[in-house]
Amino acid sequence: MPKKRKKKSNEGGGGSSSWMITFSDLSTLLLTFFVLLISMSSLNEQAIKTAFHNFDRMSGIMFFKNLEAIQSPKNEAIAEFVKSLESVYVVDIRDITENPPAKISEKEYNLLVSTGNLVWYRKEQIYRSFSLIFGSEILFDSGSATLKPSVYPLLDKVADFLKTSNYRAFIDGHTDNIKPGPQSLYPDNETLSLARAMAVLNYLVDKCHVPSSKLAVGGYGDLLPIADNSTPHGRALNRRVEIIFKPVK
Repeated sequence: MPKKRKKKSNEGGGGSSSWMITFSDLSTLLLTFFVLLISMSSLNEQAIKTAFHNFDRMSGIMFFKNLEAIQSPKNEAIAEFVKSLESVYVVDIRDITENPPAKISEKEYNLLVSTGNLVWYRKEQIYRSFSLIFGSEILFDSGSATLKPSVYPLLDKVADFLKTSNYRAFIDGHTDNIKPGPQSLYPDNETLSLARAMAVLNYLVDKCHVPSSKLAVGGYGDLLPIADNSTPHGRALNRRVEIIFKPVK
């Protein structure tokens, strides 16, 4: 009587260990998913972007590249802070990257300067820092390092932001390349720029009670111009105090 042939174990099923391949893929996806959740819970923008890039490189139906533009709550807080400045002072805040000074006409700039309401705003996405650049005319009289009382409400808002956020501020004074006259209280541009930066710092510390550990100051004179010093327009742009806000790590 002929013997019955045994069916091969791999017929129709791929073998007894084939389930391990599916299980391994599922485990990998679950692990990546939980890593993504941890990254999102930390609200670390760079970690979120990295996780989305990892997903994007995987095969399958998951595509997260369009989510790369996720904005953290910090960005919203910065936007609210910048907007709040306009509520206490008639100020024209312009993004220096979107509206470079060179593109402003002489007539428009002279109008902005004469009214004393021009403030530049600059963002540094890589380091999550940003700057407010105050023209000297909005803060001081010509040749002076004494703050105008009209600018106190603006600096009060700066102080409120520093006291309630995880940012520190670097206050940098700058001048044009015209040396102070013989009647000036300041022998050179470096001294004048530092005195102006110190005036802002002292107001924030003494009047607004911002912790001094959150502030630093510097005076650069005419070493770091943002415009051409050969024209009155450019020199006016270079006379400024820049407050650079950086997150505390």
